[in-house]
Amino acid sequence: MTHKKSIFLLFLLAFTCTLPMSACTSGTSSKNSTSSDVAQPVPVSKALFHNPDSIAYYAEKAYRYEDPKGLYVMGVAARLRAAGTLPDSITTVPMDEADIMLLRSAELGYPDAIKAIKCLAEHGCWNHSIPENK
Repeated sequence: MTHKKSIFLLFLLAFTCTLPMSACTSGTSSKNSTSSDVAQPVPVSKALFHNPDSIAYYAEKAYRYEDPKGLYVMGVAARLRAAGTLPDSITTVPMDEADIMLLRSAELGYPDAIKAIKCLAEHGCWNHSIPENK
């Protein structure tokens, strides 16, 4: 396989795995989530994800306190960045670190992280373990 062809295939795979993040997120915020919401969208607040100060706040919570919501926000922000839905002013972590953060958030029992991972897995874009519901 030529170098150009392998780069094109890698780009195509990356592009197809960023589209499900749009399907796995919704623009509304919902406080009610149950363990049966396997493929339901998770809430994505534009006020949170499009605000550099909010992202910095949750980054600090994630890194300093291993806060489940902070870990979730950082993981989803990176996936939204890959999908092209974040402004350029938003700084995110690399995708492999984002997946670790999303998985850790789910392990800590954060329901939106569990839902996001299950949705990504259903779309074939999650190549890690899938946490159990607590």
